[in-house]
Amino acid sequence: MALKFGITENGFVAPTYEEILDSVEDDFQSKFGSDIVLTSNSNLGIIARLIAWRETSMIQELQQVYYSAFISTATESALDRLGSNAGIPRKVASPSFAEIVITTEEEYLIQAGEQFETEDGIVFNLLTDVLTTKQKDGTWQGIGQVQSDETGDFNNVEANKITIISNPDDEVINVTNPAPATGGQETETDSTYRNRLILENSAKPGPTASGIKSALLNLPGVREVGIVENSENKVDEYGNPPYTVHIYVLGGKGQEIADTLSKHIAAGVTLTGSKNYTVVDDSGNKKGISFDFAQNKPIYVKVEISANAKWNTDSSSDEIKKAIAENINSLEMGQTVHLTKLYPAIYGIEGVEEASVTLGIDSNSLGSTDITCKKFEAPSCDEDNVEVVIK
Repeated sequence: MALKFGITENGFVAPTYEEILDSVEDDFQSKFGSDIVLTSNSNLGIIARLIAWRETSMIQELQQVYYSAFISTATESALDRLGSNAGIPRKVASPSFAEIVITTEEEYLIQAGEQFETEDGIVFNLLTDVLTTKQKDGTWQGIGQVQSDETGDFNNVEANKITIISNPDDEVINVTNPAPATGGQETETDSTYRNRLILENSAKPGPTASGIKSALLNLPGVREVGIVENSENKVDEYGNPPYTVHIYVLGGKGQEIADTLSKHIAAGVTLTGSKNYTVVDDSGNKKGISFDFAQNKPIYVKVEISANAKWNTDSSSDEIKKAIAENINSLEMGQTVHLTKLYPAIYGIEGVEEASVTLGIDSNSLGSTDITCKKFEAPSCDEDNVEVVIK
């Protein structure tokens, strides 16, 4: 039996191992006679299976090569190369940055390399020397830039969280970060990177809403973008003035976001927001850019499980936590977290007999209702926010 495989009008056709083995056995019988023994423990049977296994592996590799040519199916390094062809590299893991205010007893020099941290133990390194000077209120303060010791988005701590000097110094009275730390990110997954490449192809960076979103998502540290357009001659439900565009960005650095908006916002568009930056356009003129950072909305989930014999006590709970976190983190800014949509992810884990789910924005107040998000709120869920209880 002659097998057809390879590129066809329907894409790449790859026969199964069983189909290839049948074809090899047919070839053996046509050459050596129909009365030969082809059982799995016979000499010819073993040879037939070796040939079938090698052909199966080869065809599967050819299939992978075929699919690596398309954004929708390429993975890992093949996807990276497709992105490079379009000038859109994968985002790599990076640290976060913050501005800290240091208060001392009197004029004092804090040298670069000094470490500060949060109560949770997230460490930041001082990038340059900071000399505190006397302020109008009589205190001695200095402002410095710090960078997280590790990479990852968990380093994007909220304002006033960097409050500890790792090596205690009697001269330092107080330290804090008035604004959140930003810029930290994980290495982009294939799924997230693929979606960004697809968005780039469907909406090139430009003055349209999709084009602006595409341009902003290409910035380091930017995870989500929301755009609220008020085309009415009145203030909208979010307090936006008439005929304005309010852009919300989750993550990223303020000046980089402003510079990008300056390049892609159409002439005549009025931006609104509480974050205001000055940029210089291609003509050398200064102009103001306004936007807001989006609000991260942590979601907490509790899952009560009735398990059967297939439940793995070592790994099944972790699999459920991961599945729920991925489900919620895949939502876009402003989307509702539907409780019922979490069940397929839970029942997809082997060993789950019955499941009951509650969720909320406070770990101490969970319920059975969906969680709605405003257009400037981005739902997120860390695996530590998911509690799995076996009944």
